[in-house]
Amino acid sequence: MGANVFFLAEFSDGEPARSALELATGAADLAGQSGGSAVALAYGPGSAKGAPALGRWGAQRAIVLGDDPAPAITRAGAAADAVKAGAPILVLAPATPNGRDLAAALVGMLGLPAFGPARAVSVTNGRVRSEQATLQGTVVTVSEPADGASSPAVVLVLANTFAPSESGTADAEVTQAPASETPFGAAKIVESHAEQAAAVNLEEATIIVAGGRGVGSEEGFEILRELASALGGAVGASRAAADAGWVPYQLQIGQTGKVVKPALYLSCGISGAIQHRVGMQSAENVVAINKDPDAPIGEFADLFVVGDLFAIVPKLTDEVRRRKGN
Repeated sequence: MGANVFFLAEFSDGEPARSALELATGAADLAGQSGGSAVALAYGPGSAKGAPALGRWGAQRAIVLGDDPAPAITRAGAAADAVKAGAPILVLAPATPNGRDLAAALVGMLGLPAFGPARAVSVTNGRVRSEQATLQGTVVTVSEPADGASSPAVVLVLANTFAPSESGTADAEVTQAPASETPFGAAKIVESHAEQAAAVNLEEATIIVAGGRGVGSEEGFEILRELASALGGAVGASRAAADAGWVPYQLQIGQTGKVVKPALYLSCGISGAIQHRVGMQSAENVVAINKDPDAPIGEFADLFVVGDLFAIVPKLTDEVRRRKGN
């Protein structure tokens, strides 16, 4: 087994997904720890054209698995062949629908050890270690392959585990993976639905104003949007609010939604159950507004305001605008 670190890099219209940039940076750092190099397994529309740019984010090489709109799982055979030939110490996969599909296929086809979803990964003395939250975020475990393991580990990585850093200047060396026939190649997209684009990507936002069951309705989120706009941030939601249809699911934060890491997380009417906490516990500062003084979110918020969000949020918005001169 070598010292290189492979990572899955998804593309759309020739542009790498944010997860690809995060993993390129992370793979480069881990490859430095293991004495190898970062190698991208690129797929998706335009990946052949866009793959060289991954060099600016740390990748030294890129293997293009396929650059058309076919489902990511159809690239499993090419990915497996590349991993067998390259024998990396580690394969990083984003915890996205496509990343999970390809990671699972690699694990099953090659019999590889798998870990995650991880929020930290390291390589020490040639051994891979991953840190993940278990029991709905109440326990943090550290895992590594068993002694004597000779196969690369596959680690599913949560968003924002690595901060993308444009540190390189040279393009990545690009090669095309040969075609590989597997049963996964028969997969087809039968139907697709485009989500409405958010004004600000939650996973990139530095300020998030999130609402929960206490917001009460779709109309109730309007005051949260106004505050987010005044702060230059994004709007998020708990699962309860998304399930109620008040906001689209793309705004859901938590165990079954987005994992975010903003500088400021402003929670409005969210109780703070552990399922939601998993998605936002890495925020640098947490401010919570809730009528219930015993709400669980008060236990870990940096500032807990007990009161009616419909009275507090509009005044907070007015004060932010006043200080910004708007």
